[in-house]
Amino acid sequence: MNLIQILLILVAVAFLVVYLGYFRSVLRDRLIAFGIFASAVFAVLFPDVTTTVANAVGVGRGTDLILYLLVVGSVFAVVMLATRLISIENTLTELVRQLAISNAERPEKTD
Repeated sequence: MNLIQILLILVAVAFLVVYLGYFRSVLRDRLIAFGIFASAVFAVLFPDVTTTVANAVGVGRGTDLILYLLVVGSVFAVVMLATRLISIENTLTELVRQLAISNAERPEKTD
């Protein structure tokens, strides 16, 4: 095992420990994080497998395939986060409106 492989695996372990230790998440998200971690470790330990898979799907190198998957995954994450942010903003706006209406002073009737 090369030094770079050891370093990459240690970084992957550190990211997984930070994610599992400091972020609250549902079981599904933890399983996805563990799956990504396992895939990363596998790709680091067996880099020739990524090249074989890349060639099978029509990509020249395993590194290129990983980069393409990273770009697609990043775009997906950005779109999902933007959608969630818009949803949260809309919910917050509605809550502030309801709070303003409920706290508004009612004008006194003068006859």
